[in-house]
Amino acid sequence: MAKVKCPKCAHLNDGTMTHCSRCETVLPNISFKEPAARVPRKKRESSPEADDILFHRGQVVNNRYTVLDLIGRGGMGCIYKVHDNVLGEDLALKTLLPQFATDKMVVDRFLNEARITRKLAHPNIVRMHDIGMTGKGIYISMEYVQGDSLRAVLEKQRSGDRMPVRQVLHIIDQLCIALDYAHQYTIHRDIKPENVMITKDNNIKLMDFGISKLKGNRFATSASMVMGTPYYMSPEQQVSSRNVDARADIYSVGVMLYEMLTGNMPSGVPKPASEMMREVPPALDDIVARCVEPDLEKRIGSPNELRAAIRPIIEMLDEGKPPAKILTRRPRPNHASAKFSGQHLAAAACIFVVLAGISAGLWAVERWNKGNAATTAVPGLSLAPEYTEEFAALTTMINAAKEKVARLSEPNRAQREHGEAAAAFLKEAEEKAQAGDVTAMDAAKSSLQRYLAALLCRDDMVFVEEGYVTIGETRVHVPPFFIDRTEVSIGQFKNFCLQVAGGWPMPSQIAGHVETYSEHPVTYVAWFDAQAYAAWQGKTLPTREQWARAAYGLQNASDMFPWGEEWKDDGANIQTSYTWEAKTFQEDVVKAGCFNMAGNVQEWTRSKAGATNGETPDFGDDMVVCGGSFLQARYLHETGKQAFEMRAPDLGFRCVLEIDTAPDAVAAVLQK
Repeated sequence: MAKVKCPKCAHLNDGTMTHCSRCETVLPNISFKEPAARVPRKKRESSPEADDILFHRGQVVNNRYTVLDLIGRGGMGCIYKVHDNVLGEDLALKTLLPQFATDKMVVDRFLNEARITRKLAHPNIVRMHDIGMTGKGIYISMEYVQGDSLRAVLEKQRSGDRMPVRQVLHIIDQLCIALDYAHQYTIHRDIKPENVMITKDNNIKLMDFGISKLKGNRFATSASMVMGTPYYMSPEQQVSSRNVDARADIYSVGVMLYEMLTGNMPSGVPKPASEMMREVPPALDDIVARCVEPDLEKRIGSPNELRAAIRPIIEMLDEGKPPAKILTRRPRPNHASAKFSGQHLAAAACIFVVLAGISAGLWAVERWNKGNAATTAVPGLSLAPEYTEEFAALTTMINAAKEKVARLSEPNRAQREHGEAAAAFLKEAEEKAQAGDVTAMDAAKSSLQRYLAALLCRDDMVFVEEGYVTIGETRVHVPPFFIDRTEVSIGQFKNFCLQVAGGWPMPSQIAGHVETYSEHPVTYVAWFDAQAYAAWQGKTLPTREQWARAAYGLQNASDMFPWGEEWKDDGANIQTSYTWEAKTFQEDVVKAGCFNMAGNVQEWTRSKAGATNGETPDFGDDMVVCGGSFLQARYLHETGKQAFEMRAPDLGFRCVLEIDTAPDAVAAVLQK
């Protein structure tokens, strides 16, 4: 009985059905026969497919090719094994089926594609020899490959077995080499396991550059539908195959890669291969995702790019590195809407704790303000009346902070430096105030900031003084703050997960690699993971402006690279294959003293993408991410954006500690 293939799930339905019995999708009005495994060689009259046979065993074609066997049948032609009596070697002869040989447009396209393919001479591409006609038959002679198609290899595997990952990558690597060469002349448009031959020495030969391009709605046949080509076609090719570029072939390669790794076809947002097969390195998840990305601009753009992505994984596998520890690539972004989950409840708990702390701070501020009200008078001021009260309040807070700094038992070098700077600013403020200079206000604020910095400073953070930074074409003022010297590490995040009240889930992608990679930056963290960690540390995520100020806002700093305007190959971990320990690249240190702001991982900020006036982000919003990563090169001044709940292998964060001179914030510091 004729069958109809479902365009959505590929299930074969009875020809009498109008909807798929599996997924209820409306079925197309196209029927086809189930393909025969082999053509009967007995009486041709006994076979309903006899008319498809153009040549027969023993027949000599054009006084040159002796037909040895029929070795394959496709949607629009047959392939014969023949002996070339001139060259003295076995070849393959590909022919158009008789029903297409009389269609001028089909013939013209067939011959044109054959001429293009004839230009291709590459070890990983089946060689084209000759184009010819005999009677009403049209043929192309080509290299005969001793081996099996990739499809045959996959079908020979026992149920549940999968091709070794190293062998899969060996095939994809060679396929990339072949396509990189072929794309100089043409786009294949029909990459699939049937068109990849595996030789006896385990090399690949890409074939079928000709007939594959003839497939279109007008010439769709039952056999061509059975071959499954639509499942390897990119979205843009399914709309029109005329104007596709190299990325259409990349999409098909991605489908093949996923199929070889998992035994399944990717659909929708495919489940990461490493979650289905433990032998698959997590690094491959992102590579597959970027190959089958529907958005052309986000898809891997060329065979060379794909090859560069898999080569480091091949090398690590060759070195014997366990697949599960090869963490180098980002999964396909999941833009599904956020759902209220246990993580959100934990995040809410963190926020509650922070709010409770703020309330306690406000209560302490009120007590502190009342207790120090009598000390606000400052003698000898010559400032205008509107500045006198504010300057007096600043002086009161400065003196309180100064006293606490003086009580530090063993101040470190940074604390001493901040204290000395604060004293110098205080002296400047007093002198200017006595002279009636309103800039005394600025000096007083700087003094207070530095005393607070002495109380707040930590060895793992760097101080960024108050100043300006240019964002786009806007010059923005940024108050002083501390920022982590390096990204938050896997080990640090693990401690948070274990110690925070109620616990916090470690990202599943790295949970099994904490000990080995504890000094690498934590990745696969969503925005709320990062924000919760920051709150636990008494910090916050940086704003876009704070990150920029630290990265390139200081005097004589470049907004391109930490070391200047010119690229250095050994400067930063950019466009490599995996993260590195935080301080590996000594060249990648900005003037503020932070590592890895040009590479390693891109970093979350608390700035909502497209927001103005410090608009508060909500679940589901896109957030600004800063910095380059091993996957994504960026200048320091460039930014990206990621969905609120995005998790990726090159997405981490660092924290900031703000220096707030508001009375309540100062009171909170002094109460510690």
